[in-house]
Amino acid sequence: MSDDVNPDDPRPEGHYPRFRSNTWHYVPDDLAQTIALGPGGDGKPGQDWVLSYTPERENDEDREKVFVRLTPKALHELYIETKDLSNDDRMHGHSAECDLCGKQVDLERAIPNKRDEPVHRHCYKEAYGGPTWLER
Repeated sequence: MSDDVNPDDPRPEGHYPRFRSNTWHYVPDDLAQTIALGPGGDGKPGQDWVLSYTPERENDEDREKVFVRLTPKALHELYIETKDLSNDDRMHGHSAECDLCGKQVDLERAIPNKRDEPVHRHCYKEAYGGPTWLER
């Protein structure tokens, strides 16, 4: 669980004031893989998208997947809310600062340096030389 999230009160203090009176939910790290966003069918044109999540329950048998249908209008609203985010904000949680150059590195493409911190392949190669597997 992230240290900065209180699962009993997940709304960040001072953030999202217009949603202060709404019920907030928390997705613990071990359930993050249950979130999915994609076409609600086989991807043919005209099908709405679906956001799904399997919330945590005291008993595993009580866990039921939640589906939210996202119409084209709903997807457009999501776009409007996120279109002006910087790449750093958009990738928050999916990227990190390269320990060698300081620029953002996609965590799926990063490799660990000798201190076990994420770095770009080219930065690793420049700093330490590199085996041929770094050439990809």
